[in-house]
Amino acid sequence: MDPKVVQKANGVEVTLDEAVFPRPVGLAAAYRFIDRCYVLVETRPGKRLSVRLESKEPTAPAERKALAGEFRNELLHQLVRRQVAERTDGLRAAIVGRALLSADDALAAEASAPAAASDPLDFQDDPLGIAVPWEEKYGGKRENKPKKRSGQPKKR
Repeated sequence: MDPKVVQKANGVEVTLDEAVFPRPVGLAAAYRFIDRCYVLVETRPGKRLSVRLESKEPTAPAERKALAGEFRNELLHQLVRRQVAERTDGLRAAIVGRALLSADDALAAEASAPAAASDPLDFQDDPLGIAVPWEEKYGGKRENKPKKRSGQPKKR
């Protein structure tokens, strides 16, 4: 069943069938509109959810129709997000579990190693020889680059 939309004085009221759009989906969609609308959510008889969006500023009928369309799009977006989350829940749990397990092993190894052995160098050591001043490395000499010539011949 499509959401039933009724235009009100300064907004819209959308009635949802919770069998199609579960309560968390309706609430998540309504939440996306709190920056520009006053949102009222009520339970209706027959497993229905009523979401009332009242604009914070006066609106024309065309704007209210657009608001209802945006809300329906957001309902679909939240429904798909929920379905994807349900389908990938096992995979997500496995990935997070693996990450935590490997992080735990790394932390255990780091804690057991002595602090001095983990970082034997300090900031003054330069095993690669990259901390050389410019003047020492290039002898303070500048290369003489040829002057750029413009495309125009010199006037004589």
